[in-house]
Amino acid sequence: MRFVALSASVVLLAGCSWPGGFSGPGNTFQYGQSGYAKNNQTKNRYASSPYNMTAPGHMGAMGGQNPCVIFSPVQPIPTGCHPSQVNIQGQNGYGAGPTLATGGFGSHAQSAHRVGDHAGPKGRIRKPKLRGTMSFGTEQSVAGTLVSPDAAGYLYDPAAFAEGVTTRTADLLTTTEYSAIVEGISSPSLSFNDIHQSPLSIKAGAEYIVNPRFSLFANGGYTHATGANDANAAVVARLTKTVTEQALDPLTGAAIGTPIVNTEFLPNKEVANFVADFSEHRQFDLEVGARRYFDPIYKEQGYRTITPFVGAAVGLSHVNNISFKTQQSQLFLEDAFQNGTSSYYEVPTSGTVTKLYEPEVLVNGALTAGLEWQLSPSTALAFESGLKAYQNRSFVSGDSGDMNVVVPLTLRGSYNF
Repeated sequence: MRFVALSASVVLLAGCSWPGGFSGPGNTFQYGQSGYAKNNQTKNRYASSPYNMTAPGHMGAMGGQNPCVIFSPVQPIPTGCHPSQVNIQGQNGYGAGPTLATGGFGSHAQSAHRVGDHAGPKGRIRKPKLRGTMSFGTEQSVAGTLVSPDAAGYLYDPAAFAEGVTTRTADLLTTTEYSAIVEGISSPSLSFNDIHQSPLSIKAGAEYIVNPRFSLFANGGYTHATGANDANAAVVARLTKTVTEQALDPLTGAAIGTPIVNTEFLPNKEVANFVADFSEHRQFDLEVGARRYFDPIYKEQGYRTITPFVGAAVGLSHVNNISFKTQQSQLFLEDAFQNGTSSYYEVPTSGTVTKLYEPEVLVNGALTAGLEWQLSPSTALAFESGLKAYQNRSFVSGDSGDMNVVVPLTLRGSYNF
């Protein structure tokens, strides 16, 4: 009996510690100490980890449901994903929403305050605030006269170019004179563009990005243009031929009676031509202004965009003096009457330098519009044009000249700092 009771006790004790044993009423299985329970707890811990959490509005990454996930700000954007759809996974799971991860300067309006060179604390990206610029361009004058015939000082003294011949016989003195009576100067007014065609300019400066759509800039530059050497003017006159006959006393040679005068006219003849050789144009500029950027009109995957903008600027320009040298050709008056030809000779005393303007500082203002193309995260290329007006210049005589209105054409490159 003692052996049977001892055996039953051993069996009951063994049943209480059996890995798959019974416990409590109804013979409920207990898995708390089993290997299966441990494995199940491991899965529960994995399910609660941050790497398996799903950001609001996005599918979990572990299931491969969101293709627009990257793990570094410098990682390329996945194919087929727009920058606004990209999420950067940090060490504590996904962020609260989409994060642009190109690090580029995109279009100015879209990326100026969202991208940069490296990520800061909590995945925030450094925002570029300043970029350097360099531009090349030209200006085409569309309004304004640089010099008119009167202001040019084409001074012509017809008496200095009169011709004549005198013949004498024993009883007659004959004097023939050829001269001109000026009727006007045939010369078109010369515009700024006629004298200084297509001046070339170079500028360098900086642009400060105030916000994604607005920036301020400052530039300094130099402009140069060669002067025209074929500007011409013609003096139109009425030619006269005056023949005076005076009777003489054959013995004493004294004049007898009143002389007989005969005059012939030849109207509308170009008696003189002037060719002007103008000096070069040199200009130093300082300007400040602002630009307003709009939404991109073209978007490519990543940073490549084309963005329209408008701008305004005011500045000061120091311009050099303007002068010209003339070369004069004079008509042979006698040949024009006698033979009907128009033969000219070079006046040896020509080449006089005439100054039109003294050096001045002029105020100018411009309104422009253009397109900016983002080439890389740090570089962009822009083309702009518009209207620019320069203050009136003053002639050496003190008279006021015309305002010069130009159309600037500029190609500008920029680099983000």
